[in-house]
Amino acid sequence: MIIKKIEITNIRSYKEKTTIELPMGRILFQGDIGSGKSTILSAIEFALFGLGDIDANHLLRIGESKGSVLLEFESGGKSYSVFRSLLRRGNKIFQDEGFLYEDGVKNSYSVGELKSKILNIIGINERTQTKTTSTIYRFAIYTPQEMMKNVLTSNNERRVEILRRAFGIEEYSIAKKNAEKFSSWIRTITRIKKTVINDLSNYSKELESIQNITESLKDEIDYTKDSIVSKNDEIQSILKKMLDTRQQKEKIIQAESSILHLQSTLDKNLKLKEVTNLELGKLNNELNDIYKSEKIVSDLGAKYQDYIQKREALVNVTEQASQYDKLLLDKVKLESNISNEREMWNSKVKTLDSELEELTLELKEIKDETENLNNLRKEEVMIESNIGDMADFQTELDHVSDNLSGIRSEIMSINNEISKQNSELDSVLQLRHDAVCPYCKQKLNEQHILEMEKKFLQSKELLKNNLDKFEKDLGENQIKKNELVNKLKQIENRKSELQKIQIHMARVNAILKNREQIKSKIYEKTTNKKLIQTKLQGSYFVEKTKELEKLDEKLHKIYSYKESYDSLSKIVNAYQKTNLDSTYVEHLNLIKLKQRKIEDKRIKEKSLQELEDEVLVLSTKLDEMKVIFRDRLEVENNLKNLESEKELHENELTKMKENLAMRKTEHDSNLRQIESFKRKIDELKVVVDKIIYTDQIGTWLTQHFIPSLEQIESQVLISVKEEFNKVFQKWFYLLIEVGDIDVEIDEFFTPIVNQSGYRLELDSLSGGEKTSVALAYRLALNEIIRRMIMLEDNLLILDEPTDGFSKEQLVQIKYVLEELTAAQVIVVSHEKELEGFVETIYRVVKESEKSQVELAA
Repeated sequence: MIIKKIEITNIRSYKEKTTIELPMGRILFQGDIGSGKSTILSAIEFALFGLGDIDANHLLRIGESKGSVLLEFESGGKSYSVFRSLLRRGNKIFQDEGFLYEDGVKNSYSVGELKSKILNIIGINERTQTKTTSTIYRFAIYTPQEMMKNVLTSNNERRVEILRRAFGIEEYSIAKKNAEKFSSWIRTITRIKKTVINDLSNYSKELESIQNITESLKDEIDYTKDSIVSKNDEIQSILKKMLDTRQQKEKIIQAESSILHLQSTLDKNLKLKEVTNLELGKLNNELNDIYKSEKIVSDLGAKYQDYIQKREALVNVTEQASQYDKLLLDKVKLESNISNEREMWNSKVKTLDSELEELTLELKEIKDETENLNNLRKEEVMIESNIGDMADFQTELDHVSDNLSGIRSEIMSINNEISKQNSELDSVLQLRHDAVCPYCKQKLNEQHILEMEKKFLQSKELLKNNLDKFEKDLGENQIKKNELVNKLKQIENRKSELQKIQIHMARVNAILKNREQIKSKIYEKTTNKKLIQTKLQGSYFVEKTKELEKLDEKLHKIYSYKESYDSLSKIVNAYQKTNLDSTYVEHLNLIKLKQRKIEDKRIKEKSLQELEDEVLVLSTKLDEMKVIFRDRLEVENNLKNLESEKELHENELTKMKENLAMRKTEHDSNLRQIESFKRKIDELKVVVDKIIYTDQIGTWLTQHFIPSLEQIESQVLISVKEEFNKVFQKWFYLLIEVGDIDVEIDEFFTPIVNQSGYRLELDSLSGGEKTSVALAYRLALNEIIRRMIMLEDNLLILDEPTDGFSKEQLVQIKYVLEELTAAQVIVVSHEKELEGFVETIYRVVKESEKSQVELAA
């Protein structure tokens, strides 16, 4: 595998996308410790194999939600690009999208599938484990510094276990363990299944016993079948007899049914014959009535014809008679109309006279009110002048009321003050001598009390004088207030009179406004009166009278039709009262039924003859059926005896069949059990054969296979150790000048350092010597593993190979690098002295927690 290019985004100290193109040859990533050199190697391993045993929190840059690595490489002459990414979700980090470009085609894989695909591409045959990286890659291509230290410092068993896995020979150990487990399982199974041999013997004995019982059951079943056939024949014979007897019984039942039916039919026919005789009598009576009706129709024929003629004549004059009645009614209505109209118009004239009289009186009242209006206006002006000073009086009244309130307040205040002084004086007079005065705070004596009493009396006298003055003012103001109140009351009365006058004036003004309307109404009603009088005396009623005369003329012309109608009506009504029409028609209708009644009589007579013949036939058949019915009891007894005999045989047959069914069930069950035993025996035979075969396999595993694996593993490990020892010494002697120090590998692959024939502990070596041992061990592992798995020698990654080397020892690295045959060697180191030993140099620097890679040479 050759790495062509790597793109790193948000991995550890790399923030923005960092692209590094890697050529062939020896390449050095040089930078200070912690600058981000090893991150490049971790990114390469992540791109190839995923997280493995790497903690995602240590790989994704802090504070970033997503990081990724894109690695372009070449293997087997083909170019590939692999992409893996990390995604932060909450407090957890997951491997997210992953894909592989193969021949320019993008293919997406799961985490495990992509790892298996990469191992297959780079030629590493290794079991895929999700939680670990590639062991062979770690030892054959890139071994982290810390991992190498763990190998060297582990105990012997742990070291051999790690190296077995690295060399690919742990399969021998795994195969041996699996073979031992399988051999143990075989022994356990063989012990358990040896009881099957005893089961086989028991099953064989039981099979023989069941086969004997089954043969006996078969004989019993055959005998029972023959018995059942014989019993069935007996039952069939009985059934045949029962069938004949049932047929006889059916004939008896049919005869019984026929008897009932024939008797019923005979009774019906006799009743029908009786009904037919009655109907024939009725028909004879009806024919007699028809003959009588023929005589009545003959007698009434002349009268009926006269009635028809008179009725038709009446119909002919009915229209003119109706017209006469209509004209007569119109005449009566017209006469009544003329009379009513004259009366109506005369009534209207009287109404107009009454309304004109009322309007004239109302007009006269308006005239009188108009004359009084001027007097009212004068009185209004006078009252308004009298109440003009009302506002001044009201203002003066308010002023006097305020004065009264103030005076009363002062009087109350003076009375309160007098009461207060009297109280204070009493309180002082009640104090004893030598007491403290509550006003001047001096001690009281008789002189001081007299002075205070005098002072209180003077103040009281002054208050009384003021009180007298206020009481005098109060009386004067009260008198003045009463006068003003009386004047205001008088003004209020005058104001009320003024309102009445103004209301009256308003009504008069309203009447004056209606005066013209009244005059207009008087004119209108007078005009209407004249028109009505003109109508009563004019041509209106003359025309009505002429119309009345015309109606008289028309009535005279058609009066003859009216007379004929009245005469004919009397005659027709007289005929109708005698029911001539209905009587004649009724008898005539009866005569029309004569032929139909004669035909009905003929049919009835024929039906009666047929009934008499049928009655005779039914009587004969009835006698025959009664003869058959006499054997009923004998047939029923025979049938009961046959049924009892059949039931007895059927019960016996049922028991036989039940017995046969039980024997068949037992026989079939035994057959199934025989088949089951045979299958079980066959299976047990197969199991016994398998047990023998499995036991042979267990013996082979224990005696041959497991010892062979142990021997092969031992020989391979010895061969690997010898080869590893040679390669280890080769690389060590390139790093350390030949002197009195030599190295070798023991059976646990522990590096042994000897000096002057004495063994040295690794911890006692100098730093450069320790690093030389570790580097030689690492290079030896790389080389041996490549040989064993036949991995192409085209890529090697060295992480800090010179840690602890002196300046002089660093020169030795040149010879190591020249000795390496890999087409591409990647060295990561903080030592600048190595720059002269490589073709390509990348400088790795870290600023503001961000790593950057620059091509130096």
